[in-house]
Amino acid sequence: MKTAQKAIVLMGIVLTLLFSCQKSDLKSVLDEVLVSQQEMQTDEMLSDIDLIADEALAQNGTQLKSGTLVAGNYLTSCANVTVDTKSVPQSLVIDFGANCTGKDGKVRSGRILITSTSFSTFPSVRTKTFDNYVVDGKKLNGKIVKSIQQDFVNKIRTATLDQDVTITLPNQEGTAHHLASQTRQYYLNELGVQDDNVVKSWGTATFTRPSGIEVTRQVDATDPLIFSASCHHVISGKIIFTSSKDRTWTLDFGNGECDNKATLTINGKTKEITIR
Repeated sequence: MKTAQKAIVLMGIVLTLLFSCQKSDLKSVLDEVLVSQQEMQTDEMLSDIDLIADEALAQNGTQLKSGTLVAGNYLTSCANVTVDTKSVPQSLVIDFGANCTGKDGKVRSGRILITSTSFSTFPSVRTKTFDNYVVDGKKLNGKIVKSIQQDFVNKIRTATLDQDVTITLPNQEGTAHHLASQTRQYYLNELGVQDDNVVKSWGTATFTRPSGIEVTRQVDATDPLIFSASCHHVISGKIIFTSSKDRTWTLDFGNGECDNKATLTINGKTKEITIR
């Protein structure tokens, strides 16, 4: 039933965008709407993982910014966190068990496994892998390598990331592949307060849908994606997509309002879409 409802919503978007186009374009634009949604769901899932890791470290005495820790945005009592700062490399395991609902309302299961040259000094290198890690029905596999520099004066952490992950989609929609080289800046803002944290990111990514369509995503450093920790969504920035079918479209996330919407532009026509 959910799949049928989703198809009806997407078809409405497509018909609006293709009001003056040929019927032969319809399937292509449907793919573009889907790939935009699925790639951004993946991007937000990966941004969440970074912030979950920081929250787990802060709540277990390995704080990345000083001050009194307040309640975080993700972890609840059903998540079991294990930190080992004596091993080489150091390790962090976040175990969500079989069913764990976070403060963001998302249901997670499985484990996030992180090793690092150091969790408290910089520069450092972290490697993330996953053990049956599932978020709201989407299963994540693969590897992320993150090299981190810290500016303690301005409370900014800058990281370069190499991401090679697969996402098994729910409702038998198949498996997609996300391959990216990105830069992220973490603005920690007020000491001890995680709600005001934001993440800016830019760079290139390739996303291959289960249908085989490959899309290159480009985000420029002058108009980066801004992910809000308290909102749990990208709230501004712009993406340019180019598909293996030589089609180009954009997603614009607006000027900072907290929602899960973006403006999709194809062939000069625009439509607001929902990311999740």
